[in-house]
Amino acid sequence: MRKLLLLGLSIVVSIAAATPSIAEERDQPKRGVGPAPFYLSVKDKIGITKEQEDKLMAIEKEALKKMETLTPSLIKAQQSLNAVTREEEIDLKKAREILNNIVTLEADGKFAMIEAMALENKVLTKDQRDKAKQIAIEMSKGGQAPPAPPAKK
Repeated sequence: MRKLLLLGLSIVVSIAAATPSIAEERDQPKRGVGPAPFYLSVKDKIGITKEQEDKLMAIEKEALKKMETLTPSLIKAQQSLNAVTREEEIDLKKAREILNNIVTLEADGKFAMIEAMALENKVLTKDQRDKAKQIAIEMSKGGQAPPAPPAKK
């Protein structure tokens, strides 16, 4: 029984370690929920107006508020799951309920991110989004110029 319990706990721990959660993201430095922080960092290069900037900031602020609301509930649920799995006789029904709650909270958090991304993308024109995408590609290459074509012999 003890070996089975240890095996079960190791599986739960490995799944939890492999799945990033909202609570883990909370401990990381503040970052945006959607692409607004990036768009605003290159606003002069892509031509963002003051009105667009205000809309991006409002959407981002609302998304951050949603995430901050979800985080304490998620942390509490994860703590409850830890407590249940430490018991000698694990209440499987209760563990399932807590896991379902955690999944729902994490899905709500991920949806908030997707929603922010969709709404923030709508604020920009297609041309602005294309320019931002090109800048992101260049930044991911480390600012390197594209390789020269091979010389003809």
